[in-house]
Amino acid sequence: MSENRGRCTNTHLGCTCKGNQAIHEERAQQIDEARTQSAEGVECPECGGPTTPLSIVTWGNCRACRTAQSRQTHPLRW
Repeated sequence: MSENRGRCTNTHLGCTCKGNQAIHEERAQQIDEARTQSAEGVECPECGGPTTPLSIVTWGNCRACRTAQSRQTHPLRW
């Protein structure tokens, strides 16, 4: 856990604890389990493509779906 209350060292991995130790520990356990299963492939719930367990735990979908979703909300401007 970080030293600043309300800031978490796992925020970039989707931890929403905001300083709550119980929520942080539960989320950290989910992330650790996903990391230990990184050799196993899982299916993306949106497209069915292969992805890592950590990607599903942190973002909820695969990299391609996450990129497509961000392009819908924030299109590239050339």
